[in-house]
Amino acid sequence: CIRDRVKTGEAIGKTAVWAANRFNPVTNSPSAPLKTQSMLASFAPSLMPRAAVHQGIAAGMSVLAADLVASAVDVGIRRLVPGTAPLSVRLGARAAVAAAGLAVSRIPEDDDEPTAKASVRSAGQLAAAGAIGGMIYQTSIAARQRFPAKSPVRPIIVGTAGLGAVLVYSGDLLKQRQSVIKRWTDDDKPATLGASIGIGLGVATVGRGIGRGYLASRRSMSGYFGPAPTTALVGRLLNDVIWAGGAVSFYSSVVGLIARTNEKIEPAYSKPPESEFVSGGPKSIAPFFEAGLQGRRFLTDVVTPDLIESTLGEEAVAHPIRAFVGVNSDPLYPSGRSEMMLDELERLGAFDRKYLLLVCPTGTGWVDQTMIESAEILARGDIATACIQYGRGPSFLEVQKVHLGRSQFRGLLWGVRERLRGMPEDERPKVLVFGESLGSWSSSDVVMHQGIAGFDHYGIDHALWFGLVGLAKWSKTGMRQGSSDLVPEGTVGAFDHFEQYEKLSEEERKKLRAVIVDHDNDPIAQMSFRWAVKRPPWLDGGQRGRNVPEGMDWVPIITFVQIMVDAMNAMRVVPGQFKSFGHDYRGDTAHFVHAAYQLDAVTDEQMEKVIATLKQLELERGERIKNTAAEASEAGDAPKRTDRPKRKRVGIYLRDRTPMDADEPAVEITPGDAPGELQ
Repeated sequence: CIRDRVKTGEAIGKTAVWAANRFNPVTNSPSAPLKTQSMLASFAPSLMPRAAVHQGIAAGMSVLAADLVASAVDVGIRRLVPGTAPLSVRLGARAAVAAAGLAVSRIPEDDDEPTAKASVRSAGQLAAAGAIGGMIYQTSIAARQRFPAKSPVRPIIVGTAGLGAVLVYSGDLLKQRQSVIKRWTDDDKPATLGASIGIGLGVATVGRGIGRGYLASRRSMSGYFGPAPTTALVGRLLNDVIWAGGAVSFYSSVVGLIARTNEKIEPAYSKPPESEFVSGGPKSIAPFFEAGLQGRRFLTDVVTPDLIESTLGEEAVAHPIRAFVGVNSDPLYPSGRSEMMLDELERLGAFDRKYLLLVCPTGTGWVDQTMIESAEILARGDIATACIQYGRGPSFLEVQKVHLGRSQFRGLLWGVRERLRGMPEDERPKVLVFGESLGSWSSSDVVMHQGIAGFDHYGIDHALWFGLVGLAKWSKTGMRQGSSDLVPEGTVGAFDHFEQYEKLSEEERKKLRAVIVDHDNDPIAQMSFRWAVKRPPWLDGGQRGRNVPEGMDWVPIITFVQIMVDAMNAMRVVPGQFKSFGHDYRGDTAHFVHAAYQLDAVTDEQMEKVIATLKQLELERGERIKNTAAEASEAGDAPKRTDRPKRKRVGIYLRDRTPMDADEPAVEITPGDAPGELQ
């Protein structure tokens, strides 16, 4: 019995020692120091507030990135100096790599330097960090072998103390980031340390498991085809093809699953419009039920002349026109949808309006209603809007569809240009372009090789882009900043907020052809692979952008991971709360629409009323979405629910009001947010 207890105690002690060594944040592996540093960096301030899931993903991805870099450095050194070499030789090799890496990392940095040069400098910095981590690991292993612990106490204390110190410091960093980054709303639940660490551990474990599975299958495939270099290469290539095919299939399945929401018909948006000025109406050839969820909302929640007159206090010139062609509309090929839109514009009378606004939507077909409503009110209704859907899923899952959106938009622009050439010059509508997020990428790519000359080629008068994606050609080539030869001086303006635009002279404002609004802390607009190897200008001390926290610093690769995770939480739409923060541009929308398109003048009082109307419209739109099931039950359009009380709508929607409804109450706004918009 005593022997059994002794054996049990020894087993427990060995397990405790193994766990302490395994979770030691500094000496558990050659990559441990770099992984720990990267995990801590993920808790530091970044561009966006985070819930536990976002913080955990950032921590897990940062650890995986550090593990990949440090392992690559260690494998490279081991090929030159095997593990059987004397300790002094192993340490000397790593010291030499660290010294060389530090020397390379001191290459002078320039603002306009090529990405290749920045990559070399960052590679040196990462190689030095990986080599130093290997030195720490090799030294700790040698110390354990030379001075073995006589009991489990020492390794347990050392490992536990190291892990505890890292957790305490992580908690301090988490508190610091939460104190300097504004939350979207006071009701948002901030990330907790325990949940973030747990999720991060899960992400890192899954990532390592996938990596080990890939390497194991590659070894098996190479062994199956034989040891010869040629046959082994065939095995590896076949393994890559199998894994790539599996990844594509999984990705497509996820996109298809999420995209099913585009097929959902909301009861409150299930009735085709009766207006002759919108798609799906009496004059339209574009089927209402093929417009998708976002398209049906766009075609239902329209601005009327009565609303324009009550907002501006002056008579509307015309009824706004809205045309929308869904991705499911026949014919299904891109040029066919462009041709269908041109026919639709003709049928709806769009070419009789003063302005023709061509909009490229986001991945789901989402159109910024606040922006469209601003343009329609400020143009006094003398405007027609056209939009062609090209995807069904959220933008971050539809990046591969940018070329499709570009192709459709180019066909629409060219068709409009040819149609206008047949009209007297003084009767032609002004052609305006708008895109937000992925829509800005697709629409701007049409003229990515021509710049402002492309505006003249396609007959574009003015363009307005919100949250122009950092990966777009206009961003990567410097055209966004006006630093390209394709952009004549003064024709393009990039702004973080409207006060910057107001500093321009009247002459400078009239010269602008393209206005780009990118918030300094919008991770979608700032996303660029370049920031994985080079410090962004908006992180420089003297040029730090608005709403970019002071505690945010640049770390090779990790900063890019931070931006990528922040992009997942870049926009939180709260109906009626217009902000100028992250990927939310509603705070300045009305002002930029009026300025960028150089619309007829309005007074300050009128602009205030426009903004108030926009907020009320959004509140009512959110209420309409929340109450959609109850409204459908009242109309008998959907099965009645007996397990919840029926919510009765009180008042008249602002968009439905006429002068005869002046004494009727407004729609009652109930507690709770409408479901978030998927862009």
